[in-house]
Amino acid sequence: MTNAAIDPHRAGIAVRGDIAAAQNRAWQSLGAPGTWWTGADRVAIAREVRAARRCAACAERRAALSPYAPTGAHAAASDLPPAIADAVHRVVTDPGRLSRRWADEMMASGVTDAQLVELVSVVCTVMLVDGFARAIGADPAPLPQPLAGDPSRRRPAEAVDEGYFVPTIPYAVGSRPEIGLYEPNAFVPNVGRGLSLVPDAVRSARDLMLAHYMKYEQVATDWEPRDRPIHRSQMELVASRTSAKNDCFY
Repeated sequence: MTNAAIDPHRAGIAVRGDIAAAQNRAWQSLGAPGTWWTGADRVAIAREVRAARRCAACAERRAALSPYAPTGAHAAASDLPPAIADAVHRVVTDPGRLSRRWADEMMASGVTDAQLVELVSVVCTVMLVDGFARAIGADPAPLPQPLAGDPSRRRPAEAVDEGYFVPTIPYAVGSRPEIGLYEPNAFVPNVGRGLSLVPDAVRSARDLMLAHYMKYEQVATDWEPRDRPIHRSQMELVASRTSAKNDCFY
């Protein structure tokens, strides 16, 4: 399979088809031009995600009282500008201490708010796919070959300042049929709108979430999966434990 994140027939363990399909869609799009980053940029970001897991400077920062205390150089794996590589490494290894100060400093360094959102989207995609591979004992997938082309550079006019680190598209606007970013009458928490400055990032995250968890509108209900090998309570136990291990305090 070309540019595949996972081949369910060679995984060594039974993998649901919808999980493999969602991961492969995300992986194939990884090397394509995005909204603000080229395909080469996106693959370079993915390469830094993997480098961050064995970066001594990241380990030092993670252990420090303040994330601003260590000054060591990262074990960079690409030619991305240092500020971009640092952002990737911080999102991977120390997400619990990301702050508005950090976001403001990133944007002051020349990274736009939308570029930062897409960077986070790429990082999360690679972490999900690589983490899944580790969990089932599979080798990490080869990174896709970058595709030529320019980013679309489409900034949604509907995005406004709702008081977060970056502008977002409000639920009432994003659920309109002509925009179609959120499902009508759905439960869409803030985390579901966090990437909306780059709408394609929301669509990709929603596709992955549906296969690995559930729809947003099902989260706040007593929905019980009929096509999963575990019960809802077991899903929530795995989800909460994973969130805690990844410093996700949402």
